[in-house]
Amino acid sequence: MAISETYTSSISFAVWLKILDRTDLRSIMQLKTANGVVKIYWPAGSEFSIGYTDVARNWRSIPVQSQIDDGNWHFIVVNFIMDGVRNTTRIQVYIDASVALDVEKIGVPVNDFTVFELFQNNNVGRVVYDEVRVKIDGVFTQDEIKLLYLAGRKKLSEPANFRQIFSPLIDLTRDRATFYAGLEVSTSNPSGYVPVPESAVNMSITSAPRLKSDYTNADFYYQGHYWYQAQKIQFNLPIQFETVREQGGFSKEILLDEDKKTFVYEKEFKVTNPTAARLNVIYSVDPTALGFSVLQFPQFELDGINMVSWQPQNSTSLYLIRTDTLEPGEISMHWIKSIWTISKEELEFPAKLEDFRNILDWQTAQKLAENAAKGKSDTYVRVIKIDSNADVSNVTVLVPLKDVEDESDVVEAVALTGSRETLQVEKLEDGKIVVKVPADAFVSGHAEIKVFYNKETSWWKSILDKIRSLMAKIKAMFFGGG
Repeated sequence: MAISETYTSSISFAVWLKILDRTDLRSIMQLKTANGVVKIYWPAGSEFSIGYTDVARNWRSIPVQSQIDDGNWHFIVVNFIMDGVRNTTRIQVYIDASVALDVEKIGVPVNDFTVFELFQNNNVGRVVYDEVRVKIDGVFTQDEIKLLYLAGRKKLSEPANFRQIFSPLIDLTRDRATFYAGLEVSTSNPSGYVPVPESAVNMSITSAPRLKSDYTNADFYYQGHYWYQAQKIQFNLPIQFETVREQGGFSKEILLDEDKKTFVYEKEFKVTNPTAARLNVIYSVDPTALGFSVLQFPQFELDGINMVSWQPQNSTSLYLIRTDTLEPGEISMHWIKSIWTISKEELEFPAKLEDFRNILDWQTAQKLAENAAKGKSDTYVRVIKIDSNADVSNVTVLVPLKDVEDESDVVEAVALTGSRETLQVEKLEDGKIVVKVPADAFVSGHAEIKVFYNKETSWWKSILDKIRSLMAKIKAMFFGGG
């Protein structure tokens, strides 16, 4: 076999060969040039080498550290890459997709070759060749070499069609988890092969035979894929999620001991696509998982952009979502942020139980407060209005009752909104008396409550203070203080 061509920058060739008889075998291929030859050969009593005539007409030989005369098929690629500025030639030899030689030499006469020859029967030796490829003004890349080596002589079907069946909802409230995307690969050739990523699980067909090389009989594996003989295969691919850093948060129980409180939730997370496929994903937040109602919740930002609401068809669930595309092998970092504000306003005035019963809303309480006679009663009413930029679904708000010393002093506490239920009052470890406002007392982020309780009047408190002072003096007089 001979090829004649002219080129300027590089020449490369690839060939499958099997040496059947090594006896007296010399050259197996060569380039003839105007200034000499370049050949792959065995020097007498030596090892497999690259030989050439340099510009001074001297013969040069470069040993290749590889054995190919073992009676098996081998895939050989030789790249000659010329550097016109430095007047050098880089010689690369790949044996079975592995680098066997990579050197740079001066005076290799390959830029004006006239004939490329294969020697099938040379000096009694017998060599079988297959799939001969020659590149003029180009080289075989490592990816091309690997593909040609692994594929062998098999003819792949027409390009396969990839289709993502579903995108996973990646729950950003999780600490770490693995989610799965659904894909389908198909071909119109009934006897064709389709590529499936090595990381695929839950394959719809598990008995399909894999494509194998005619030369090595090894499974054809290239860029993370195996090839299966099937017209269509469905499978799942994993996507890994991991929390990197979390700051702040939304507690299931909060103490509203200031007129206004702001809670900031921030989370940095990492998403990894360990597969050889391009995957679409959906980042999602379920507001109820953080204690909010689906009717009203704080805004969430993902990488500085507001997430949007999405409700699946025929479902009462609601999610905040953002879509993304992960490239093969991609590891990406993201952050999510949300701000929840809650505030309160209070009215307190002396009142009787009848007044307490008549209070049905904040406006009524305001009128009673304006008309109350200060200092004429030791029973008081406190009406508290709570507003938030979100409607809580399973968060309890604890509101401290100032000037109330014991939970038994509270006669009654009732919600004026939502469930309008009687509310629980308890004493915290630090001594604070609080009324517990449950989530179902809120309507669209707004709640109103009223509390009827006993409180010491100022004149009675003054008398008690004088009695305590007198008792302390008597104790000091008779018992020496302490």
